[in-house]
Amino acid sequence: MENILSDFCKGWNTFDASLLIKHLDDSFVYDSQWVFSSLDHNGYVEYIQNKFRTLKNKGIVISASIVSDPYLGGKMLKLIQEENISYYRIKVVENKVVKGDLCMF
Repeated sequence: MENILSDFCKGWNTFDASLLIKHLDDSFVYDSQWVFSSLDHNGYVEYIQNKFRTLKNKGIVISASIVSDPYLGGKMLKLIQEENISYYRIKVVENKVVKGDLCMF
């Protein structure tokens, strides 16, 4: 889990989607308060590649760090973009990420 979180953190800090994608299970599902419906594996791969490309092209900086999850226990990512803060939680089963959730808390 620590290696996966480390890769996710580095991926967000460098906008390298491959660091996230390599850990996704084929059954992966992504939910976000800012995306109107769940994304499956293929939908998320396309989404995160486009998102990172857009952020990079616009010169937007995201500061990602690994923090404790006060609600569910364990660890999660804290993502900061200017004054906006969000949290990315992942669920890992057999060393593959099966669920990703991005929210404000």
